[in-house]
Amino acid sequence: MTAKKPSRPKPRKPNAPLGAGTLNAAELDAQAEEIYALHKQGNSAISIGRAMGLTKDAVDRRIARARKNAGSDSADDLRTDRESSLTDMVREAHANLANARTVTERNACIRTIADLNVKLSKLLGLEVPSKVVLELEKVYTGDPVWDGDL
Repeated sequence: MTAKKPSRPKPRKPNAPLGAGTLNAAELDAQAEEIYALHKQGNSAISIGRAMGLTKDAVDRRIARARKNAGSDSADDLRTDRESSLTDMVREAHANLANARTVTERNACIRTIADLNVKLSKLLGLEVPSKVVLELEKVYTGDPVWDGDL
């Protein structure tokens, strides 16, 4: 076995406080926008971090920074983009359901469609009752004690 060499710490900018990064605010904003674009394409924080040499926490902070810099108009654009993305995923899940060959594949597609529809409803601000509530409504026929029918 070979002994690992200790890693060298990143050089610090002169006159920067201890623990300060090597990027200035403009560079951080540019990197945050780049990371945010990758995130909007559906890449996970871990995969973005691996590609850019950052930790997952650093990627999450950059995404938060980009969202904060985006403003309210961009938030509406983001909501519209997310709605479009979820709608595309629902459409693809329906195609997968049509091509499913086994009961397990069909059940997985149905669960996926249901989950995506719940996410889409939450995004649009619609209240969707849970599966438990729907089942209870089917079974409920009235209670003579509570309804005063005794």
